[in-house]
This record gives sequence, structure tokens and C-alpha cells, in this order.
Amino acid sequence: MSWISVAAGIVVRDGLVLGVQRPQGKVLAGFWEFPGGKAEPGEPVAEALVRELYEELGIIPRDFWLWTSLKKSYDHINAHVHFYMVTGYDGNIVARERQEMAWFDPAEAVTRDFLPADQEILERLALKHEPPFLDPKID
Repeated sequence: MSWISVAAGIVVRDGLVLGVQRPQGKVLAGFWEFPGGKAEPGEPVAEALVRELYEELGIIPRDFWLWTSLKKSYDHINAHVHFYMVTGYDGNIVARERQEMAWFDPAEAVTRDFLPADQEILERLALKHEPPFLDPKID
């Protein structure tokens, strides 16, 4: 299997991160994740993030930057996940796919069933003494 580019938005508010639960009928249903999705062939990953956050949540990211990326193999896909910090957006967050949503402290979220790639990111966020979402130079 080849590697597929995936955009994931770490949407932050007051030191908390937004998690969404994968709806029934989707692969890995029931797992929590950061909102986002696969980039279409030829689509820049940052554009995929904007498209996916609008499709899933009804928001358009305004202040965001690539924080880190990692590769993770699942049974059905090899995902190269690009994690973007999203600190500002236009619109109101709405569960457009009727998915469950919650705001988490990263240290609390590590106890939830997040997708493995997202779990690694949550662990990194939980270990930081100061959240990286305030400074794009911190990694």
C-alpha cells in the first residue's frame, strides 16, 4: 500500500483540544480523533484541512500552521498524517456528520480511545509543560 496524505486539525480553545468520534458506518467507528481527512489526489494537505474542517464542522480555519507529521500504518491504510494547530477559525462548530464531539485537556484525552496516530500526538501535548498551540515555533 502506498502512503496517503491526511490532514488533522488540532482545534484549540482555552487550552483544550477538540476531539470528534468516528461515526458508525465508517472504518474504525467509535474511535476518537482530531477532525480532518484524506487529501484528494493532487490536493495540497493544507487545502484538504480547510475543506475537511468545513465539511465536518462548518468552520473555516483562519489561524493555523503545520505543527508536526507522522506516518502510521493501519490495516486498511498507510497514513502520513499532517497535524495542524488551529487557533482561529470563522464560523460555529457544528457536528455536520452527527458525530460526537468534546473538548479535552490533552492529559485527560490520553485515557480515551483515540486513533493510534492521534494518541501519539495527545501524549506529546500532555507532556509539554506549556501548550504548543500558542507559539508556532514550538515543536
